[in-house]
Amino acid sequence: MARFLVALLAATLVAVQAGGQLGHAAPATAEVFWRAVLPHSPLPDAVLRLLKQPAAEATSFVRDPEDRPPFDYRDYSRSSSDDEPSKRTGAASGAGGFDYDNYSGADERRGATDEYKAPSSSPAGSGASMARGGKAETTTVFFHEEAVRVGKRLPFRFPPATPAALGFLPRQVADSVPFTTAALPGVLATFGVASDSATVASMEATLRACESPTIAGESKFCATSLEALVERAMGVLGTRDIRPVTSTLPRAGAPLQTYAVRSVRPVEGGPVFVACHDEAYPYTVYRCHTTGPSRAYMVDMEGARGGDAVTIATVCHTDTSLWNPEHVSFKLLGTKPGGTPVCHLMPYGHIIWAKNVKRSTA
Repeated sequence: MARFLVALLAATLVAVQAGGQLGHAAPATAEVFWRAVLPHSPLPDAVLRLLKQPAAEATSFVRDPEDRPPFDYRDYSRSSSDDEPSKRTGAASGAGGFDYDNYSGADERRGATDEYKAPSSSPAGSGASMARGGKAETTTVFFHEEAVRVGKRLPFRFPPATPAALGFLPRQVADSVPFTTAALPGVLATFGVASDSATVASMEATLRACESPTIAGESKFCATSLEALVERAMGVLGTRDIRPVTSTLPRAGAPLQTYAVRSVRPVEGGPVFVACHDEAYPYTVYRCHTTGPSRAYMVDMEGARGGDAVTIATVCHTDTSLWNPEHVSFKLLGTKPGGTPVCHLMPYGHIIWAKNVKRSTA
């Protein structure tokens, strides 16, 4: 089995490298699949990038924590037994910082590199911010729904995109690679990853996040191929007529600046969506979960420096009654479980899946 996986991975790497050199090579099988099952939804830029040029742009299996979003969005149900009554938490294991969707407890991957500040100095209702690594600059992480209004202003720093080193694996390869904590030693050998490398900690954290339970009434899955990502989202939403909603952000990121909201468009297909967030792994892994009752928006914003226009996909969780009372968003926004909605943006490459209500009869 191991020899077979090595052969498949070697063939994949050769194909990826050849595709990067040819530039306009024939579409990947996954790209053809997307166009067939989602004919009315163009491939998001970040997904197309993962299919076309992963090897050419990636330099390491390990992601730089400073280049990840200030919070991660991934886990619902990690234990809260090690939670501390502190406002300090941050990036660890190359997978980013605190977990947006860790509604049930503390993030195992946390460190002490970021400081989170209450919104007392921000415009009323705008949000809560974070200082990265003790630096003076702050960026919004959570905000009230009333901030999603034309004319409101929020400070944001958008980190550069950090795709997985191998991008999306072909489905045949991805399905052949065991994706469990128990099988990790064999996978490390297959990929040639040293057992004491920083990559291992990232992979272990991703597997734990995928294997951990979620909160009552919600579901989640992890997808290791583009085909699995789309099909599982369809299954969760109960229809094949779905569409992806993503932020339009610069691949290279953008420095901290104040952004003014210029227009807001509600995303139809709720009240429950599927949110997918890329995890730290040698190849692309998306961790997806239902959002619970939520409202989603596409928010067009203009940076104070001029010329920096972005569109952010935003999720506002309207029912937080089952969230851990110690969740950092409550501390930052001065709210509590079951209170006012908690909103956050979706970084580059993260996806909201919504029912296509204009077409779907499901």
